[in-house]
Amino acid sequence: MKKTNWMKVGILACCLMMHALGAQAQDLKSILSGIAKTVGEKVSEKIPFSVEGTWTYVGQDCQFTSDNLLAQAGGEVASQTVETKMQELLDKLGFSDGCTFVFNADGTYSSAVKGRTTQGTYTFDTESKELKMKTSAGISLTTTASYNVTEPNKMSLLFNADKLMQLAQTVSSAASLKSSSSTLKTVSSLLGNYNGLQVGFQLEKQQ
Repeated sequence: MKKTNWMKVGILACCLMMHALGAQAQDLKSILSGIAKTVGEKVSEKIPFSVEGTWTYVGQDCQFTSDNLLAQAGGEVASQTVETKMQELLDKLGFSDGCTFVFNADGTYSSAVKGRTTQGTYTFDTESKELKMKTSAGISLTTTASYNVTEPNKMSLLFNADKLMQLAQTVSSAASLKSSSSTLKTVSSLLGNYNGLQVGFQLEKQQ
């Protein structure tokens, strides 16, 4: 065989080897990612999560209660539609940069949204991740704290459609509540069409 042919064969063999190694690396990456996720889930079950501290608003959040629901036809489109409307609602309610929630060790909390400060008490169930807030005016809001063990400095407060009005009443003035009523009804209606879809907002803990 001529020298040039040998060179072609060698180059082809190298290409095939690199492709195989790349595929193996990708498979290994997928395997490791899966292991990390599983380990993370197990660790999160053992390490108690605390809501105590000062948290600042990051943005809206929208989550299905299971990956199976998201995988259903239209699930991704549904979540994107609700996310857009939810962000619109939060904007009208006054959620923006500088919005904060402070959860104290003595069971009291305060929130600052659009310059309006609200104070009250809270309870947090470390097993169910249920966070209940009650303002000094007697308005209650029940949410679920969602977090990732790999990002303990972030959490999302999520709730169902029937809790949206409670959220609005908890943080908004009468004027803000009135201006957001139409968007509030739209988001509630959208959520009613998708069982297992929760909405809320994400917070980041300040060091």
